[in-house]
Amino acid sequence: MKLSSRKEDYLETIFRLATKIESVGISDIARDRGVTLPTVKAAVARLKQAGLLTQRHYGKVVLTDAGREKAREVYRAHSTIHTFLTKVLGLPNDLSERDACLMEHGLSPVTLERLQLFVDNMMHKRQGTF
Repeated sequence: MKLSSRKEDYLETIFRLATKIESVGISDIARDRGVTLPTVKAAVARLKQAGLLTQRHYGKVVLTDAGREKAREVYRAHSTIHTFLTKVLGLPNDLSERDACLMEHGLSPVTLERLQLFVDNMMHKRQGTF
């Protein structure tokens, strides 16, 4: 399923927040992304329509199985790219974070897989350095 980068970003945000807090609300998402509540509500509506999340009472959102799988893919891409940029290229965290957000949406699955293999290999070779 191909999603817009904005939808992928919202899925990733919900996925990350769900690892930190018991239930993710609209205000949690808005705070994390630095956007308004109406903006989040519109994004949530589109993700619900796509079958990627459900919304509980009082606006709490829950990823569906399909949403969780897609969010996990986006998160994995982001993490791999961020690790490569910081640990291999030595870029500062803030720049790596920004660039990883931009790059995670454009890489092919083949390129991402090769990058993951490269990062994993480098981490094993330089044990304790990464």
